[in-house]
Amino acid sequence: MNVKRYSIEGEGRDELGRRYFRIAVKGSQTPITIPADCIVTDPSKLFAALSNAGVNLFSTKSKSALLAELQSFSADKPSFRVITKLGHSGRQFVLPTQTFGTSKLPTVVVLDHLDPAMVAKYRSRGTLEEWQTLIAGPAYGNSRPMFGLALALTGPTLPYVKGPRTGGFQISGRAETGKTAVAMVAGSVWGCHVGAERQEKGSVESWHSTAGKIETTALAHNGTVLILDETQRAGRNARHRAEVISDVAFSLAEGIERERMTNTSSARAWSFYYLSTSNLTFSELARRGGIEIDDAYLGRLFDIPCPDSAHGIYDTLHEFQNGERLTDALKQRCRRSFGTAGPEFARLLVEHRDRDRAGLKRLLAKYRARYRKALRKAVKAEGLRSLTRTDSRFATVYAAGCLAIRYGILPWSRKRLLLAILYCQLAGLRQLAREPRTGEPSEAALRTKLVGYLRDKRESFADLGSRRPRKGVADLEDAAGYLGSDREAGWYYLTDKKLRTIIGNGPNAVALKGRLLEQNLMAKPKQGFVIQRKIFAGGKGNQNYAWVCAFKPEIVDA
Repeated sequence: MNVKRYSIEGEGRDELGRRYFRIAVKGSQTPITIPADCIVTDPSKLFAALSNAGVNLFSTKSKSALLAELQSFSADKPSFRVITKLGHSGRQFVLPTQTFGTSKLPTVVVLDHLDPAMVAKYRSRGTLEEWQTLIAGPAYGNSRPMFGLALALTGPTLPYVKGPRTGGFQISGRAETGKTAVAMVAGSVWGCHVGAERQEKGSVESWHSTAGKIETTALAHNGTVLILDETQRAGRNARHRAEVISDVAFSLAEGIERERMTNTSSARAWSFYYLSTSNLTFSELARRGGIEIDDAYLGRLFDIPCPDSAHGIYDTLHEFQNGERLTDALKQRCRRSFGTAGPEFARLLVEHRDRDRAGLKRLLAKYRARYRKALRKAVKAEGLRSLTRTDSRFATVYAAGCLAIRYGILPWSRKRLLLAILYCQLAGLRQLAREPRTGEPSEAALRTKLVGYLRDKRESFADLGSRRPRKGVADLEDAAGYLGSDREAGWYYLTDKKLRTIIGNGPNAVALKGRLLEQNLMAKPKQGFVIQRKIFAGGKGNQNYAWVCAFKPEIVDA
């Protein structure tokens, strides 16, 4: 006798209004939830799901009986709410097996459209306290791991901050320095893959697999973080690799999937930051591949080079003998302790938001403003050129990290976190300033141009040793340049504006000025590249002074 083993529990609607049936199966703790339109277009999916749950639906008669029962089922109103996306949805934050926040109706999470392997990695092992000891502890004092952990917690905060809600960072540097360990440390915030082979990299994804499914990968990391390891696997050769990476960088930054005829609903959006690892910088990958990239690309995938350290990616080793031992320990620990920090952070953030939404936004804004103030001071001191959207992302990373410290998740100090993240961004800006850029003359070519100007125009420079222009009569920019006097006799003075007309203000121009400072051919200021020198006669006090770039006479012969 064939005993009926299922019952229709009710119907619900998702974010887009699609109708779902929920079917309970005797002996199974997990009911089957399936869209009504799927039953119409492909009922075999329903039959397969129920059969796997223990319901015998092999005959045409049994299948027809189920469809007839569904056909006659009706409900006055939905009895549950369906959520088909990770991250924030209404007043809830959704993970595959956990939901934080409140809803008027019971919530059912349906993620059938996502990669099952990516969904399965949202799991936990161990306790938060163990994770803090094993992973967050050794990360402290190491700028790149600290950055990675703070970055991993940005996802839940993005709806409550100003600035970009997508974009990426890349840890770049020579092989075997511990970059993958940093990636695994960041990924441990949310989970670890299932299966021995994928578990080796924790929750990290591969550039090789992501390139072919950018949008489904993005949707599987909405509200959390995406970690991509080793750009070398992104393409079959240098050209293909560069094209894939630039396309992925732009696609992920778009934040929304492309509309296609095969879409079953309107285009879906995502919001998260991602972290990549690479032996080469984005600019180097582009040059080797023979493609052009500009600030629009670099602002979407910003490189953070490995520190100039004898320990690879690490600034401090704690109790470990060397960087290799620390790397091995962190990788092993990321497979033992994971998936506790991210969900706890999301839970506390949702509680904070429900209690004081405006206060949460003000707090995050305060943290971001603190970082940007420190950045502006540091950038000005070094004469670096920053990228506005990248600055905003770094500020959000700092804000998320500060919030995690406030919640007791990251056992660090805010001051050390600020220094770590600032250290990462400044290292990236310095490297960016040194790299040759398409469309801009090389550093060597700009140097030749500057020296040529100083040599050829020297006769038309105003000699301050014999006569100074009078304040209020002459304009600072009237002269081609100025020749110093007294202890700086023979020195060349150029206004910053004049210097920019000669060599520009691009990364290679900034790199040239830095190089001249290193070679002691340019006066070293307290900040930037300009110093005050007495130019005018006739003014009072420091009215006679002006800001100029000062070059030693030896520059024309060096």
